[in-house]
Amino acid sequence: MDRRAFLAATGAAALAGSAAAQPRGPLLRPAMLRPGDRVALVNPSTALHDPAAETRARAVVEALELTPVVYPGFLNRPRDYAASVRLRLDELHRAFSDPTIKGVFSGRGGYGVSEIVDRVDYGLIRRNPKVLVGFSDTTLLQLAIQKRSGLSTFHGRMAALTGFSDYSLQALRRAVMSPEPLGVLPTPAEANPLRPTYPLQTITPGTATGPLVGGNLSMIAAAMGTPWEIDTRGAIFFFEDVEEAPYSIARMLLNLRHAGKLQAAAGILVGACARCEGPLDASPYTLNEVFDHLLGDLKIPVFAGLPIGHTTDQLTLPIGASARLDATGRTLTVLEPGVTA
Repeated sequence: MDRRAFLAATGAAALAGSAAAQPRGPLLRPAMLRPGDRVALVNPSTALHDPAAETRARAVVEALELTPVVYPGFLNRPRDYAASVRLRLDELHRAFSDPTIKGVFSGRGGYGVSEIVDRVDYGLIRRNPKVLVGFSDTTLLQLAIQKRSGLSTFHGRMAALTGFSDYSLQALRRAVMSPEPLGVLPTPAEANPLRPTYPLQTITPGTATGPLVGGNLSMIAAAMGTPWEIDTRGAIFFFEDVEEAPYSIARMLLNLRHAGKLQAAAGILVGACARCEGPLDASPYTLNEVFDHLLGDLKIPVFAGLPIGHTTDQLTLPIGASARLDATGRTLTVLEPGVTA
């Protein structure tokens, strides 16, 4: 084989074997949660030790008329690395394998899913599809579950977080306790329309339809080059982040752009990024300028501002469900449910 033929053959083989080149499988939806259902409270991320965190998490689950089941590792995690990994894996697997548990809620984000993501039994999850709610650090687990199990999970507010508005509670209720599509996602009522808490901004007008994929930008960037690298082809790609300077957001978006992930999307939704306006000593651009520069010339619809991340008011998105993004009208319409009746 000559050099040209060899390079062509190896290039084709690399493309065929890449995660991005694999076709998407059918979406697997968990059964909706019903009043009285038992929901496991687990914590695969940063350790929790404050008993008030358990009180907050129980209150959220009970406000949904569900029954909280708090696993021991929710508050009591060994500091030993191997023991901590084993406990978190055991409790996650136990939650999915227990037929009396109908949903799994993450306690908080932070750090830790990277330590267990390669050891999770995704076949077990596929055989026992259940509602899984989380965001932030949980994004990495959700990417892996979507890739390995095809299960629709929910990018939504975690039960132990200190801020949990009624808007967030009702958004979570609608997403996991109703078999109806969410339709147009509402924004919170603004106390001062002249200075809205969640200003919406059209970056590139137009409409697009596709499955919802995304999550926390830092975790999406961290997953690049791994088996659970995000697949944005023909999708509505959404992202958010917290306490990242504009230059850091730009670096991660450029990483995705260099990999072709932004260009492959049908449309992009930028979530409200909490506390991401940092000093301009490392970069001369503000956060909105970063979005304009790196997303504005993609020739796909893009808009920004929906509360889908580290904000007290937070929508819940069914990952994998079909949605229509209207960047001109600055709305997201979820066209199919993430659960079954």
